[in-house]
Amino acid sequence: MAITTEPVSAEVGEMVTILSIDGGGIKGIIPGTILAFLEGQLQELDGKDVRLADYFDVIAGTSTGGIVTTMLSAPNEINRPFAAAKDIVPFYFDHGPKIFSPAQGIWFGPKYDGKYLHQVLQDKLGETRLHQTLTDVVIPTFDITKFQPTIFTKSEIAKSPYLDAKMSDICIGTSAAPVLFPAYYFENDDGKGNKYEFNLIDGGTVAGDPALVALKTVTKRAAEMDPKYSFVKPMNVKQILLLSLGTGNSSDFNKRYTADEAAKWGPKNYGWLIQGDGSSPLLEIMNVASGYMNDYYLGTMFVALGAAKNYLRIEVSSSPLSCSSCDFNIFDTETALDKEIAADDASEANMNKLIQAGEKLLKKPVSKENDETNEEALKRFAKLLSERKKARAIKAL
Repeated sequence: MAITTEPVSAEVGEMVTILSIDGGGIKGIIPGTILAFLEGQLQELDGKDVRLADYFDVIAGTSTGGIVTTMLSAPNEINRPFAAAKDIVPFYFDHGPKIFSPAQGIWFGPKYDGKYLHQVLQDKLGETRLHQTLTDVVIPTFDITKFQPTIFTKSEIAKSPYLDAKMSDICIGTSAAPVLFPAYYFENDDGKGNKYEFNLIDGGTVAGDPALVALKTVTKRAAEMDPKYSFVKPMNVKQILLLSLGTGNSSDFNKRYTADEAAKWGPKNYGWLIQGDGSSPLLEIMNVASGYMNDYYLGTMFVALGAAKNYLRIEVSSSPLSCSSCDFNIFDTETALDKEIAADDASEANMNKLIQAGEKLLKKPVSKENDETNEEALKRFAKLLSERKKARAIKAL
């Protein structure tokens, strides 16, 4: 693609751009719909061949978001992203019903055996490893043997070469949701013959919303004077553009519990851990709280430091704690999902509802105080991303 020398907006200085995608199983269709819109806007500005990986310095994803992250950043045979954003939703429609097929369940074990998911990821990603991604990626998991998070971060490979695992293994690990899929074991080495073992479960147990983890990665690299990020000054979020995409949570599905119900849950009836429908109140509460608090921290920081428009969180419900998106009714009938929709509901009817939820989100205001719609905000982001890319191309001449 030819390098343009069009004038660049004065408001676009050097900045780091971050895309973050939540976990949520089949609900990855929601951010998939939004990402297709954003990439379409960038293609209108810069040509049909551009991809999101051309614009974001860091793409972070947890669980299903980790799979989407990999689709957007792993190279194909001509060293371009193997999937365009418009391919994300069809991926769920093509493979979701088989990934979440009840016939694959294991008696007295996870709801699904994960074999089809493993095969799809291995077939599509082959031997591609973390160091080969076309932009920096951040994918959280949790190692149940070490009992600590393992964050697969491209920028950490130089110091921790054992993290340079196959992307298929990383994706399987980050999506190994307790109750739904089996934990995942694989081995890797550091290139010097030293073997490392991984015993991984879903990254959602660490960060269902990985935006804060992605931001920490950038600020850590800046502090270590990584040339790619060294221009970012401490706490200067005016030099950071962060787009965070949610997938909805249990409160959006009108799922509630009362104190009277929970008072009966204990170690013998397992009510906190598992319900008759296979859901886990404790895991749901932890995931919802994590998402709310991440939005609260990030929204507060970006507003306090004079960069409110540099942080955009698009979620089916708005956190009641968030400075950037507070006071929206969580049960807004224009955007809330039906209670039947769950992370593993891959029926065609419900997948279509998820597309509709994503489309409605585009029309929703960013916040009660800001009547800019998410669609308008994404167009603004697209312009900034395009102009920053052009500015870097000029600087490289």
